[in-house]
Amino acid sequence: MPTRNPSENDALEMAREVLPNPVTAERMLTGLQHFVFEVSGANAATVVVRASRHADLNVAQGAVYWSQLLRPRGVPLPEILHADLSMESHAFPFLILERFQGQDLGKVVNTLSVDALRELARQLESVQDKVTGLPPGAGYGFAQRLDGPFRHDTWGDLMARHIGRRRPSVDSNSFVQEALVDRAEVIRDRLQPYFTSVRATPFLHDITTKNVIMNGPRLSGIVDVDDLCFGDPLFLLGLIRMGLLAHHRPMLYADIWLELLQPDNTQKVALDLYTGCFALAFLSQIGKQANRSKPQDVEPSEIAHLESLADHYLKRAADQTQTWM
Repeated sequence: MPTRNPSENDALEMAREVLPNPVTAERMLTGLQHFVFEVSGANAATVVVRASRHADLNVAQGAVYWSQLLRPRGVPLPEILHADLSMESHAFPFLILERFQGQDLGKVVNTLSVDALRELARQLESVQDKVTGLPPGAGYGFAQRLDGPFRHDTWGDLMARHIGRRRPSVDSNSFVQEALVDRAEVIRDRLQPYFTSVRATPFLHDITTKNVIMNGPRLSGIVDVDDLCFGDPLFLLGLIRMGLLAHHRPMLYADIWLELLQPDNTQKVALDLYTGCFALAFLSQIGKQANRSKPQDVEPSEIAHLESLADHYLKRAADQTQTWM
């Protein structure tokens, strides 16, 4: 088993499965788990090679499973041109994917008109409807298959783990303040009746400011679907909000989603909790290496910004739930 990470040379060799004469391989620094390369051939053909560490073999298997299940249902995932998860011919499990034209939504969201953002949200809502129409899970959380396995018996259990993972005592390298985790746990407890009512609905949980590829004002497709989340689809909107806010983007796109989904008052409080918890999750990633060549730089201004966001949304949720007691 190799101790190194997948490289550009690996990507060139892997690409030979579909490109007779691959010429260049360039690392695409997106995501925190896989090693993704754009590989071009002598005839200008371009593909995406997505290699994974051995420890992430099950994630790569999930990507193949969901592609086979969701693409025929109209979910615009890239075609898998070749998949080799055996690690017999190459050192790493890998997929060769169709290259969508365009770039992540987060890079262009400021340039899109209100009408373009509204149309995008409608398109993605329609895509999400195709996913939420699948059978509910036998449990809750993130799964590589419809039949699981599932780690949680209730949505409240998932939220307890999602929040608890941010404690400094669990993650000693985290910049998260203990008091913010305490506040999130109080809100989770107050929302327990709502969480008990949440069905194990399958949904796409990471189609945010990344993984949504835009070609100008038009949707090219969705990438990086390795698993589905089973639970509350509003969880996605919490991440969309934080993806915009963390990078100082306008909230218009999230507001459009809010208009489409029309959550009730209790769901709005849950949405504030989700948003605040994602601020804590973003804080916990600061300074970590993940699949990068070196740890992420620690920017005090970014820490302060995320702390402020977490404080705002958790305080708003706490104030709302205070009246329930």
